[in-house]
Amino acid sequence: MFLLSNTAPHKTLWAGVNMENNFFIFNDKDFSVEFERFHICTWEFKNNTALVEFGGELSSENDYPDDIALYLYLPWLTSSMERTDLYERLKDPENSKFIFNDAIESNIYIDGGVREKGVVHRFSFRDPLCILPVILDNSIEKENILKILINTRMLKEKLGSDNKTHIYFRISVNVDLNLISTRKTGISKSSILYDLKINERRNLPTSLNLQEKVLSKIKNCFCFNVIPNTYELSFFDRVSLKNIRTLEYDPSFKYLGDKRIRKDEYIVVFNKQKGEESYSFFSVYTKERIGTGQFALAMLVSIISGFLLFIPSFKLDNHVSFFSSEFWSRLPLEVYISLSIGLSIFFYFVWPTINKICKLFGKLGKGKLQ
Repeated sequence: MFLLSNTAPHKTLWAGVNMENNFFIFNDKDFSVEFERFHICTWEFKNNTALVEFGGELSSENDYPDDIALYLYLPWLTSSMERTDLYERLKDPENSKFIFNDAIESNIYIDGGVREKGVVHRFSFRDPLCILPVILDNSIEKENILKILINTRMLKEKLGSDNKTHIYFRISVNVDLNLISTRKTGISKSSILYDLKINERRNLPTSLNLQEKVLSKIKNCFCFNVIPNTYELSFFDRVSLKNIRTLEYDPSFKYLGDKRIRKDEYIVVFNKQKGEESYSFFSVYTKERIGTGQFALAMLVSIISGFLLFIPSFKLDNHVSFFSSEFWSRLPLEVYISLSIGLSIFFYFVWPTINKICKLFGKLGKGKLQ
């Protein structure tokens, strides 16, 4: 069940929290790049890790050089983050069928069957698409710019330079969860806020030097949010929201090959915009937190409060000191039962933290011995 609302959340609720995820895709000035479709797919897993995919479909209407260089600016990108070219996944027809939501009638490998330089998928209802491998390079002057190198020579040799086959690439970056979304945790409710922007000129960092580069044009921009199904969509853009569905486990696991994907535990929220110079996707997801943990915590507070209120009257009636053995020997059995329940609840919450600390010190001790 999804709670849908188009009432904007009050911005002051998020004051002081970094909500900026400004992405930019640009190319060299000596040739024009136009994306027929640009894909962003965020994955938030239940173990508090995340993955972001970027995919680009280059229009065949443009005359591209043999070597295309694209530059993807990601404000949170560092050299330590794992990034992957997803060509090896998408050359599999079953995976491409899942990603592009269309049956594949045939395919042609542009390197004669070696399957390493590119594949053309011919779909049932959409135009043919050539999936090409890319080289990912972030050795340029800015650490948070990812350079994407695409070689089109073999495609031109195979199909001719005047062919109308669109070019597609797709990459992924493993990121920290708090970098792609803003999270707020309350006593009764948790919230996730997405505020993704693509090619918004007013948000261009002053550190970016675009003298020899231009922002790439995007005809259609797609945004997919994959999140645990314990969250509900509480705010959305009525115009851009296309659908919400349960993530298909078998094809998604086959495509991504990630053990963090679990059956019937995730939903996909799909938004689409088109015909703009820049794009912005804003959404909020919420999860009710009133569960067994909250009831247990309330019970613990109630036990402690009751015990503290009971002590003064018990001391006065029995004329005993709190620290005397007589005080503890005269306590009713019901008090000990309540205290035992309270201690059990306390250790239930605290023990995982204690266990982690012990394991950490154990690893440090082993490291010193080695």
